[in-house]
Amino acid sequence: MAYLHDHGYTPLTLEAFIRLLEGDRSEKSPEKPVLLTFDDGYLDNYEEAMPILAKYGFPATLFVSPGMTEQDGYLNWEQIKKMQAGGWDIQPHGMSHPHLPKLSADEQAYEIVEARKQIEERLGTKADIFCYPYGEYNKTTLKLLQHHGFRYAFTIDQGFATNEQSPYLLKRIFVNGEENLNAFAAKLPKLK
Repeated sequence: MAYLHDHGYTPLTLEAFIRLLEGDRSEKSPEKPVLLTFDDGYLDNYEEAMPILAKYGFPATLFVSPGMTEQDGYLNWEQIKKMQAGGWDIQPHGMSHPHLPKLSADEQAYEIVEARKQIEERLGTKADIFCYPYGEYNKTTLKLLQHHGFRYAFTIDQGFATNEQSPYLLKRIFVNGEENLNAFAAKLPKLK
């Protein structure tokens, strides 16, 4: 995060990212925009990531599976609410972090819609941006997202998200804790 800060990158809220993706010219885009996303809702997002992002004033997006909350190693709702208050956007990642293509259409619909419902009810915000658990989806998944009014969905396909991609197949750059700073920096967009 220090590297992003020191090299002029601007982490965006999810809504600012979407406005940029949709070509909304009502506000000026930063020179080096990035969207920081975290999947699954692990406890270390609250204990480790949140204080570091707060230090730099960076927003982030958390894709959480409500059925995993309160379990060992995962966030609870009180922590999720504190993250939201700290500038994190909270969005669905399936109810129980399932392998969606292995489920029937009805089971997939439950996983997608119930996760959204619980987030919206508990946090009082719109939760219509999805992230595929394990990066897995099939044609049924895509149809369900569209049918239920989801605006976008993120994959784990490597690359930069652009408005030329399907709104349900947005790419991301995967970063893990085992890479050194040079490997991390090499993945960033080469912008002026």
